[in-house]
Amino acid sequence: MKNPVARRPSETNMTPQMLVRRFFAALLAALVLLSGSAAAALAHDAVTGTSPADGSTLATVPGKVEITLSNIPAVIGSQVLVLDAAGTNWSVGGVEVLDDVATQALKPGAPAGKYTVKWRLVSSDSHPIEGEFAFTATAAATATAAPVVGAGPIVSVQAQEPPAPPAAHNDSAVPWSVIGLVVVLLGLVVALVVVARRRLSDEN
Repeated sequence: MKNPVARRPSETNMTPQMLVRRFFAALLAALVLLSGSAAAALAHDAVTGTSPADGSTLATVPGKVEITLSNIPAVIGSQVLVLDAAGTNWSVGGVEVLDDVATQALKPGAPAGKYTVKWRLVSSDSHPIEGEFAFTATAAATATAAPVVGAGPIVSVQAQEPPAPPAAHNDSAVPWSVIGLVVVLLGLVVALVVVARRRLSDEN
């Protein structure tokens, strides 16, 4: 006599316990996918160094300031303000980008004192990032501005100088891809709950 072949239980033969186990397995898979997408969306470029260094003291005001990122930033939408103690902006021209370094030139004749550099750059994932650092110069800049030098071509965009840096951008905003995953997850939860309730009603 042949042994009956074990068959996989169909949806109509599934018990409420099996439905619950399948629900938690689907929920766990969706949460793993959601956390991976959120981590990738929030992994923006980071600043790896500045010149002058934050909190440093220089003999004279430099002819330029530099910001180095972990990846190549975009030029369009980037802005760097170099403010003296009185709030005067000494930046001149637009931000210039060479590889992963963003450079901002300064006007000649900047006075001695403390300077605050407020920057806003567009990272390689098209999200704006911003911050600031400070340095102190014990002597004024020379009458002639130091040229901005670098190997290879430099791409630059000229931008008008606003009186104040732009408003802070909330980088923690949830992207649409994550919102879509949440909607799919909620739909899956509702469908499994409805199926489980129908199975319980049929058995009662």
